Amino acid sequence: MASGSPMNDIMEMKQRGLSNNEIIQNLQRQGYSNTQIFDAMSQADTKIAVEGNMQPISGGQPPRQSYPMPQQESELDQEIFTQPPMEEERQQQSSNYQAPQQDTSFDENQVKVEELVEAVIEEKWEELVKDVNKIVDWKNKVESRVSEMEVTLAGLRENFSDLQRAILSKVNDYDKHIQEVGSEIQAMEKVFSKVLPRFTENINELSSIAEKLKKGKNENKKGAGSS
Repeated sequence: MASGSPMNDIMEMKQRGLSNNEIIQNLQRQGYSNTQIFDAMSQADTKIAVEGNMQPISGGQPPRQSYPMPQQESELDQEIFTQPPMEEERQQQSSNYQAPQQDTSFDENQVKVEELVEAVIEEKWEELVKDVNKIVDWKNKVESRVSEMEVTLAGLRENFSDLQRAILSKVNDYDKHIQEVGSEIQAMEKVFSKVLPRFTENINELSSIAEKLKKGKNENKKGAGSS
């Protein structure tokens, strides 16, 4: 695609007498887009119209008109009236023949300009559709990311709930274990409270028996020594 505005090229081609159809085709060959051509032609037409309106003001005095002398007028009238009818008929035919050519050229230029306008509108519409598609793609991507984040958050919540349940289960198991240990300690205390008195009695009995045995041995030793 060509860069810049082809307005100066359009004005130059208009000065050379090229039609709008030829100007548009030349600019399209140079690589200008329809939008660039349409904008540049509008600017060129505006500039030409402004310069055309400003030219009589800056041009100074208007051109003087030359009026023919009476003798010249009479000669001119005589020439007009003395022209053969065939010459007048030929002039009328030539003027009538040239008019359709001008109308055809104007129609072709008008059709080409309309085609250019339609092409510009189509380009703008395609650009708008592309922008809308970009927005739709961005929206879909955002929604997809939001959905992924929601799934991730749901997974984190589930994992946290599982961890919380596992911790509570461990705490409950620990409490049960402590309660079981406490119950066992209490049972051992009960056993000791029942067994310990008997055990102390047995110890006392064994102690008294041992004392008696010692006394008996001592007495036997004394009796043997005296004999």
